[in-house]
Amino acid sequence: MRPKARYTARYGQAAPQLLPPDLQTLGSIAFTAHDFKTLDAWLAEEGWPAERMDAATLEGYLVALLAWPIQLSPGAWLPAIWGIRGWKVAAKIATPESYDRFLALVLGLLQELERRLTAAPRALTFVLAGDCALSSTRHFAGASWATGFMSALQFNATGLGSRTVLSRTALENILSVASLRSKEPAAMTRVARELWASVGTLMDERPARGAATLIPRVALVAA
Repeated sequence: MRPKARYTARYGQAAPQLLPPDLQTLGSIAFTAHDFKTLDAWLAEEGWPAERMDAATLEGYLVALLAWPIQLSPGAWLPAIWGIRGWKVAAKIATPESYDRFLALVLGLLQELERRLTAAPRALTFVLAGDCALSSTRHFAGASWATGFMSALQFNATGLGSRTVLSRTALENILSVASLRSKEPAAMTRVARELWASVGTLMDERPARGAATLIPRVALVAA
């Protein structure tokens, strides 16, 4: 099911009003490796704001929203993805068709990450599996991933004091990766392993969110 852009009449014309999706009624979105490549290629195109996330940054960002639940108003987490502050849609996806398609990919990725992170055993994410070439990520993918993760925590870092030493150490490890600038192919394998271990620690200590189904858990991210 795709999120739908909404419309409003203005000055006698139907103008698109692109609003945040309702995650509670969204339903499940299938998401494959091909979809991830499609999203990566889209983010690599010209025309985005300078601060738009690349695929590695986006994955780290979404993993953080899942591993460290943050209470946000609906859609507040979305504009950072396309590089804009406040609720405004980038011109790159400002038509209802492109907006719906882009959101379907982002929300599909969010749901797929949730499925992988809550599986038993957990399944590696697309970037941390280390076997996908990224066209949108121009810097060290490990650092981009960690930067995305830490940027999500800027919404609300409260609760850190109540976490265990293991959780705080995991966050420190992710933060340390954000400054790396390695270009050696072997470096990503090592860094991905370290990031995955840190994510595992945070997921093990993630506060219980009640409902056992996927959508209510994801919905709480943007509640």
